[in-house]
Parts: sequence; structure tokens; C-alpha cells
Amino acid sequence: MKVHTEQDYRRRIARVVETILLDPAAPHTVESLAAVAHLSAFHFHRIYRAFTGENIATTVKRVRLARAAYRLADAKDTVTSIALGAGYDSAQTFARAFRSFTGITPSEFSERQRDLATLQADPDNEALPVVELREVPPMHALCLRHGGPLPSITHTFCALYRALGDTPHQAAIGIGYGDPEEKDGFRYFAGVTVQDAPRAIAPVEAMHVEGGLYASYRLVGPYALIAPTFQTLFGRWLPQSGYEPDHRPALELYHTHASAGSPSENVTELLIPIRRE
Repeated sequence: MKVHTEQDYRRRIARVVETILLDPAAPHTVESLAAVAHLSAFHFHRIYRAFTGENIATTVKRVRLARAAYRLADAKDTVTSIALGAGYDSAQTFARAFRSFTGITPSEFSERQRDLATLQADPDNEALPVVELREVPPMHALCLRHGGPLPSITHTFCALYRALGDTPHQAAIGIGYGDPEEKDGFRYFAGVTVQDAPRAIAPVEAMHVEGGLYASYRLVGPYALIAPTFQTLFGRWLPQSGYEPDHRPALELYHTHASAGSPSENVTELLIPIRRE
């Protein structure tokens, strides 16, 4: 594919993703989103899937449930209001979709976030969250800077793998600087770790990830739950923990591949840099 043609397609797909993110509860269809991309519905879906690694229905569902997870983590609204706000016609329909996607019910997710925030986790009960401190060794990585909202990070990883081609690499890693709620100060890199110090392969950047002491939380579930869980860790767990955050970036270490099984079985280690006392 010619470079200018690929860039044009990327811009069109970006407009589609932005449309979904602006109003995930809207009745999006292949036809309506194809019109946003100025493509025929026949060609649009194939192009969209090639550039994002998923179909339209999956993107819409993932964005809706990610937004819902944020509200569930805050525990300020009822499940019914969250369901209707996410575009579902009832709490029951929403609960079935959420459980199918995450492996747990909305109430169970809210309870886990509450336990995590109040430090009431029981290390002997694997069903409850546990935050542990551990030393993370320094790492080398090849990364692609993410541009856009958090729910489209998956698309940046797809672009990274296309750019890497056959370049040898190890595990996937997410590297975040700053607060995602402060758009001007937030930077996120989708990356893969590599054995030795790499050379950049434009547009991919070579990065060195500092090691050090981190608070580690093992998240089991789809990647859409990463952002709301980080929100709970930073906003509610950390202030009560007695620890201070360090200047190093927050990390996401992906221990399972996205295509290895159900999204509800994904294992992602969330790491908050902690300053030594």
C-alpha cells in the first residue's frame, strides 16, 4: 500500500474511532460509520478490521463497557443508570454483556474496586485484590507513541506490531507518564521488550525503562478494565497506602497475548512506581 494512501486510511479510521468515543451509546452501524470514513460499507469493514485488529461491533462494545467500568469504579451511580448511559436497554442486558466481556458481574467489579480502595484485601482469598511491592529490573523496549483517547490504545499496539514486522521481541508493555485525565501532560507508549539495547525503526522509538520499586497489582480481565483499575489504585489505594509515588512511569506488563483466549482471561500486571522511604 502506498504511504499516502495508508495515511489517508488512518485518518479516516481515526475519525470513525473518535465518533464512537464521543457517543458510545449511540446506535452505531457499519453503514453510519462507513459514511464517516467516506467509504462504501462493503469495503469499510474490511479496511477497519485490517487497521484496528477488530471489527466495529467489538470496538463499540469495548468502548461502552470501558466507560461503564469507570462509573462502576466510582460507585456513585446505580447499575441501572450506568447501563442506560452505556446504551443498554436494561440493567439485566448490561450485566450479561459485562459478565460475558469481563468474566465477572458489574456488582463484583464494583466490590473488587471497593476492596482495593479500602485495603481490605485478604491475601488468602484469591478472589480479592492484593497489591504487592516488588523490584522490577530495567528493561529495553521498542515503542510507538499513542495519540488519542485511552480506549484506542489497542489500535496503537496493532500499528506497533505492523511496524515491527519480523523484529524479534519479548513481552508487550505499556508505559504511561502523567495523568490521563490531564491530556496535555499525559504520554503513553505501546511497546514490546527486547533482549538488548535496540535501534529505533521509524516510527518506532527505542526506550530504556528504569527498574526500581513498584506496587504491583495483577488484573485478570479485558484490557478495558486497565484504566478504571489504575484510577482506583492511584486515586484511592495510594493515598491510604503510606507510600509516595516516584517520578518513573506507570507500567502495564501483559502476561497473556490478546488472541490467546477470552478477553476475560487476560492477565495484566499494573505497576505504580513507589519512592523508597
